[in-house]
Amino acid sequence: MKDTMNIDDVKYIIASVMEYAYEAREEAIKNPNSFDNGRSLAYYEVLNTIYNRLDICDQDPREFGYSENWEREFLSHEKL
Repeated sequence: MKDTMNIDDVKYIIASVMEYAYEAREEAIKNPNSFDNGRSLAYYEVLNTIYNRLDICDQDPREFGYSENWEREFLSHEKL
């Protein structure tokens, strides 16, 4: 096992979380119940926390897979 992570490792982890987040979002749109809505919101909170930490560390979140309008896209109830 490696002792350190590189930027590509971090990008891979963020991409995986985003994939699961958008799947949870789609499930919440299809099945608007408290569990699926809560799961989707939890993923949003995780992605938002990572986004803010990248910004605080002077990293461009777009370099890590975030689109410019990621929040609006994620929080809209339209299918992607």
